[in-house]
Amino acid sequence: MAIDNRNPLPDLVGAARYEGGADDVLCLDDLHVSVHNGAATAVRGVSLRVRPGEIVGLVGESGSGKTLTCRAVLGVLPPGCAVERGTVSFGGVDVTSLSRRNWERLHGSHMGAVFQDPASYLNPVLTVGSQLTEVLRVKLGLGRRAAHRHALELFEAVGLHQPERVFHQIPPELSGGMLQRVMIAIAISCDPQLLVADEPTTALDVTIQAEVLELLRDLRDQRGLAVLFVSHDLAVITQLCDRIVVFYAGEIVESGPAGEITERPRHPYTQALLRVASVGDFRRRELEVIAGQPPRVGEDITGCRFAARCPVAIPECGAGPVRSVQVGDQHQVRCVHAAKTVVT
Repeated sequence: MAIDNRNPLPDLVGAARYEGGADDVLCLDDLHVSVHNGAATAVRGVSLRVRPGEIVGLVGESGSGKTLTCRAVLGVLPPGCAVERGTVSFGGVDVTSLSRRNWERLHGSHMGAVFQDPASYLNPVLTVGSQLTEVLRVKLGLGRRAAHRHALELFEAVGLHQPERVFHQIPPELSGGMLQRVMIAIAISCDPQLLVADEPTTALDVTIQAEVLELLRDLRDQRGLAVLFVSHDLAVITQLCDRIVVFYAGEIVESGPAGEITERPRHPYTQALLRVASVGDFRRRELEVIAGQPPRVGEDITGCRFAARCPVAIPECGAGPVRSVQVGDQHQVRCVHAAKTVVT
């Protein structure tokens, strides 16, 4: 049973209304994130939206800026990293510069998160049930019995069999797939509007991976949950997401509806990701690789950041900044070749 927590956002001191994208759960506008105490920019000009009940997938190689973008969304950037400019809007409210106290009011109640290694986010000596009920008691003000009852409902909702037994187990007694389900139960326990899922299936075997993806789809359908899902594997993204956003070297190089991106990819990097991902086939086998290496984080490059690895690069690719152009219904691509085919 879902908790009715769809009330307006709390009064956040220092936050302002954001006029653009007020109907979206999440809106990023020209987000730049610096690293090494401002010495370099790792995320450049990222703009995207996540609507209620929508699953948006961020895909790209390690170091492409996906996780830094998610951490900016959650207000938990690592030391030495900061939002350089741009806006993070949640529910129509600019949350870019919130205080730590205000972020704590949003976490859990309005934003949930799950990450790659669930065991590292759970206390290994406390039962998983006690860790979930603590969240319910602190965030929702439930009494001990009500919290216990709702915890069992949540464990059942995320597909954990024998929820009472699981409630009394400690993390080392559970498999990786079960631990990830526990983390998802904690993340959705207060019925947030947004779930940020950063590589939640990477460490799982293929069968469990598919089960977790199905669970996230079910939660979206049942609760109207908006999901920002991160993976380096385009095959996984394609299985789950409504829209796909492709990152390369800190920039968005292509974005659009999942079907259009996978059937008609326009950026050479997206095309390469599709070749190596073997979309629709989760069997592990030897696949192609993308030749070359991505640029160093924050490296200053004139023109297309993928040009050094691109099989169709031309001198124009490095001549200056490459703009993102519309190539289809809600489909944008940052490529000089695509720009040449667009009638303006």
